[in-house]
Amino acid sequence: MDSERIGARRFGGWSAVLGGLLIGAGVAFAGWAVGSSLVKMRQAGRTVYVLGLSERDVQATMGTWRLSFRGEGESRAVALADHAQAQKAVEAFLKQAGFSEAELTLEPAALRVERRVQEDGTETARYFAVGAWRVRSPQIAALRKASGETGALLDQDVWLGDSDYSSGDAPEYAFTEVNAVKPEMIAEATRAARASAQQFAEDSGSRLGAIASAEQGVVQILARDGGEYSERAEPEKKIRVVARVRYYLED
Repeated sequence: MDSERIGARRFGGWSAVLGGLLIGAGVAFAGWAVGSSLVKMRQAGRTVYVLGLSERDVQATMGTWRLSFRGEGESRAVALADHAQAQKAVEAFLKQAGFSEAELTLEPAALRVERRVQEDGTETARYFAVGAWRVRSPQIAALRKASGETGALLDQDVWLGDSDYSSGDAPEYAFTEVNAVKPEMIAEATRAARASAQQFAEDSGSRLGAIASAEQGVVQILARDGGEYSERAEPEKKIRVVARVRYYLED
């Protein structure tokens, strides 16, 4: 009986040891399997993010100009008469600059009254009749030239601007052919992005793989020479397209 008990205890001990070894081996294998999958995931997820740039200098294709004027007087009738005279003078100025009737639009007139109380308590009123001609034309050179010659209207006693304190009206210029140049510029920006990614892959001892993600080129219209001026105020512009692409890297 004693020998049987001793054999059973030894068998039980070996079973425990063997079970521990098997459990340890299982944990080790599981750890190796998880570690291996993480490495593969990291390798599969190796990417390079690059930007591709395409730029072109362009000329505005459409210009707009709001040329405001006003008539003034101590009565409504005087202000309206002065306004009518200014309206005709500005129209003649614009047509002489080469703009057709189809390129001109007359804004509705507005009348305002400014009342002031004098030191003796009496009240005075001054009337202002305000209007504007709007120009919309592809004649960029003519528009630019005319906007610099408004002094000729001042010589005719034409009041320009909505009030004495308003700044002079300046033309605005737009490039309306973006859709015509966008596809080619996006392709150029994408090629530039791939070239950058290829160079990075070679420098890092990798091979460039497929595209992981890409963002369609963002189009920006900027003043060609930068500075403080608004892009809308400059006839010369710079079109910029930026492509953002992420590539897989392979060993």
